[in-house]
Amino acid sequence: MCRLVRIFALTGTGRLDQARSEALGLHEVCAASDEHWTRSYLDHQLALIAVLEGRTLDAVGHARAVLHAKRHIGDDFGIAMALDLLAIALSDAGEERSAAHAFGAALRFWETVGHPQRGTPEMAALRDACEERLVHALGRQEYERLLDAAAEREPRALLSWATRGGPLPPR
Repeated sequence: MCRLVRIFALTGTGRLDQARSEALGLHEVCAASDEHWTRSYLDHQLALIAVLEGRTLDAVGHARAVLHAKRHIGDDFGIAMALDLLAIALSDAGEERSAAHAFGAALRFWETVGHPQRGTPEMAALRDACEERLVHALGRQEYERLLDAAAEREPRALLSWATRGGPLPPR
């Protein structure tokens, strides 16, 4: 736990190379012992670091790994955080419609934990900037339509889509 908190601190203070290196090392320890909770938060940090460094495909992959693990352990708070991060990574990859859908999915999970978009402080600015880009790219009406359509879906179906990727589910 102390090593994980240190990685959060390193990321938050912009020491991304060191944070990534320590996260990868601890990730190996967790994988060797089949530990999922810490590993899921390490993947979250690795996804965030990848977003901050502009490594979009890595960010998407790590965000999906978080979702897979959080689904396994039933951590809806972690799922909500990971969906926000996935949305940002998808937007950075030019997948605006999927990003809006992921934000809608995140809203659905934030509602289940009772804290709409509580997340970590470093995510707020990233999330807000991403939402602005999506509204600009898609238009307010289409963005909100995609957001609402996702928020109305069954949470497990949303999680299944977000974990595996692919085309948006039909309405």
